[in-house]
Amino acid sequence: MKFGHIGIKVIDIERSIKFYEGVLEAKILKDYVYPESRLVFMEIGGTIVELIAKSSNEPRLPGPIEHIAFKVESLDEKMEMLDAMGIAYSEPRVVGSAKIIFFDGPNNEKFEFVARV
Repeated sequence: MKFGHIGIKVIDIERSIKFYEGVLEAKILKDYVYPESRLVFMEIGGTIVELIAKSSNEPRLPGPIEHIAFKVESLDEKMEMLDAMGIAYSEPRVVGSAKIIFFDGPNNEKFEFVARV
């Protein structure tokens, strides 16, 4: 068995693409437009994320997935980037041998940046 991708419902596909490209450095792999939906597959650090836009999508409520984490080289650089983009994030904290922050995405997703200390 091999991992495939993570599917995330989005409300505003263009805003979501801009966020994923700008904040998470995602690259679009495929963009499918159908009469009732749009599916955009993006690669982020070796993981495939599928943004799913349908007119029936509603804002995401808290569910079983707590957050999606990405390893980064420099947490300070990422915090500067988030500051420049006006994106709020949690107070940095050290957990074991890592320093972490959390922030929200445009569809109520919760993300974490993790850097080694």
